Amino acid sequence: MDNEWSHDFTLPLLNILRTTGNETAAFIKARAICTSNGLLEECVKSCNTSQEVSIILAGIKSWQDACNNLEEVRAQFPCWKENGERLSSVCRDQTLRLERDMLQFAKNQSQENIETICINFEHFSQCFIQEHGKYCGYRSEVITAR
Repeated sequence: MDNEWSHDFTLPLLNILRTTGNETAAFIKARAICTSNGLLEECVKSCNTSQEVSIILAGIKSWQDACNNLEEVRAQFPCWKENGERLSSVCRDQTLRLERDMLQFAKNQSQENIETICINFEHFSQCFIQEHGKYCGYRSEVITAR
């Protein structure tokens, strides 16, 4: 994929598979991320409440379901690895729109930008979930829909 930002941001598990080139190494890396996220969450929760703390916790939360179901996620690695480039590129238009809108939001933080990001994220999510189901089956669709 030409756009590494969109690949890394929207498809972190696929990116781990791509960079390690190995399902076992990807699982070990994902497990290490889950462990680190748990430690970070404990640390951050001891801090005073702030917008920064909320942002960090939101980033950790995005990994929680995968971490809580890592063996089930691991079972999808063979298909995700085999179809990784296709899964990464098939929703490219939605990913690029989301990237553009997030960059716009970074320059001009308005409610309108947030609404556009939410709409485009929903479009990306629908595409992403459907394509996982198409290429890797129902279980993959369920996992990506969580």
